[in-house]
Amino acid sequence: MPIVGYHMAVGGGVAFSFPATLLTVILLWSFLQWSAPLWLPGMSEKYSDKAKFLRNFDRSLTILPVVLVLLVVLALFRAHFVQDFTHGHVINFGIDNSSSWQRMLHGPVNTVGSPWLGIIILFAITTLVKECFGNSDYSLFDEHTADLRARVLRWHGFLWPLMLIGFIPSDAFSVYSEPQTFIGSQIAPLQTSITLIFAGIGMVIWPYAVANYSQSGDMKKGDNFLLASITAVLALFFLAMENLSSQRVDEFDELIALGQMTELALTMSMVVLLLGWPIFLMLLSKVHEKRGIAKERRWLGLTRTLSHTLILIWLTGVVILESLPHIDGWYNSFWLSLTLMLPLAIFGVAGTLLPIVGLDSRPRPEVWGFFLVMSLAIPFLTIREPLTVVLMPGLFISMTTLPLLATHPELRPNLPIQNRVIESGVLIGLTITALWGFHHMFTGDSLAISLGIGITLILPLISILLLNRKIAVS
Repeated sequence: MPIVGYHMAVGGGVAFSFPATLLTVILLWSFLQWSAPLWLPGMSEKYSDKAKFLRNFDRSLTILPVVLVLLVVLALFRAHFVQDFTHGHVINFGIDNSSSWQRMLHGPVNTVGSPWLGIIILFAITTLVKECFGNSDYSLFDEHTADLRARVLRWHGFLWPLMLIGFIPSDAFSVYSEPQTFIGSQIAPLQTSITLIFAGIGMVIWPYAVANYSQSGDMKKGDNFLLASITAVLALFFLAMENLSSQRVDEFDELIALGQMTELALTMSMVVLLLGWPIFLMLLSKVHEKRGIAKERRWLGLTRTLSHTLILIWLTGVVILESLPHIDGWYNSFWLSLTLMLPLAIFGVAGTLLPIVGLDSRPRPEVWGFFLVMSLAIPFLTIREPLTVVLMPGLFISMTTLPLLATHPELRPNLPIQNRVIESGVLIGLTITALWGFHHMFTGDSLAISLGIGITLILPLISILLLNRKIAVS
C-alpha cells in the first residue's frame, strides 16, 4: 500500500507536470498570504488611485489558491477518465476494471493509500464558501476588520505549505514521457471519504475561529474554536490509523524504528497546533481573568515557563526514545532527545521576540510567542525527522499547565502559598505519572497506555478545575 510521503516537488518524472506546477505556485503564493498584512495596507495610502485593484488583490490572496486547486482536480479528472498511464497519480492510485466515470470520480481522491488530497480539496471548497458568503466584507483596508483579515491570511499562509508538504508525496504528480506499468488501488471505504470531508472542513473553520477568538478573547467564540480543533484532529487521526489498523500497540516501536509511521507522526505533531494552541489561549485568558497581572516578579513567571517547558520536552523525548528498539540505553536517548529538541527550542526562544515587533499585546506576550512559534514549527520539524513526534506530549502538557504554574513564583498577595503548593503538586505529579506511562506504553501495557495518553488529555481540565477552586483565605 502506498504511504503518504512528506516532500512536495514539481513532479519527479521526466516531463512537465501541470498539477504539480499549480500546487507549487500555491506554495509560493502562501508567502504573499502571511506577508501581505505587513505591506499591502501601506500601498493603498501610496497608490490611492489603485484602491479597487488593491482590494481585489487582497481578496485574491485567499481565492487564487482555491482556483488553482480546482484546476488540479480538473486535470486529475481528465487523467483518470482516459486512464493516462504517463501520470504518476493514475499509475499509483487509479482504479481498474471500472467505468470511465467511476475512475474519474474516485481516482483523484478516494482510493486506498492515496495522498490526502481530499483534505486539500475540501479545504479549498469550504474556503471559497467562507470567502464568498461568510467573510466577503473582510478586508485589510477596513479598520474594523483589518486585524481579523490579517490573522486569517497568516494562518492560511501557514496551513497551505503544511498541507502541501505534509499530505502530498513528491511523486504523486509525476509525469513521464512514456506510459508506465500500472500499479493501481481500490476505491476507499465510505468512512474514509467521510473522514476526509470532516478533516477538510475542520481545518478551514479552524483559522477563522482562531482569528475571531484571538481578536475578541470571547470565550463563547472559543467553543467554536475548540469544536473545529477536535473535529480536525479526530479526522486526521482516523486517516493516519487506517494504515496501522492491523498492527498491535506493542509493534508501534518497530514501526517507528522502520520509519513506517510518518502519517501518524505528522498528525500527532499537529495536535499541538490544532488542539493544544486553542486550549492554551483559553487557559491564558482565563488565568488572566481570575488572577490578573502579578504585582512584581513577572520575570520569574516567564523563566518558569521557558525552563519548565524545555526540560519537560527533553525528558519526554528521553523516556519515549529509551523504550524504542533502535536506541541503545539512556545515554543515547539523552543525546538524541537533546538533538531533536534544540531546533524546537531555538524556534521557541525566537518566538519570545514577537511582541517586540508588535505582533501581539495579550497577557504574557512573550509566553504567547514562545508557544505559538513552537506549535507552528513542530509539524515541519516532524516532516523533516518523524522521530521529533516524541517531543509532542511534553510540549502539549506544558501548553496546558504552564498558564497556571507560571503564576506560582510571582508576587501575588491574593494567591496563598497552600494553593500554589496544591496546584503544583497535582499538575507536576500527574505529569510525572504520564511520563511513566509513556515510557512503558510500547510494551503493550494497557495501564501505561491509559495513563500516558489519558493524563495528557485530561490535564487541561484539571488545570481549569484547579483555577476555579475557591482560593483559601490566609
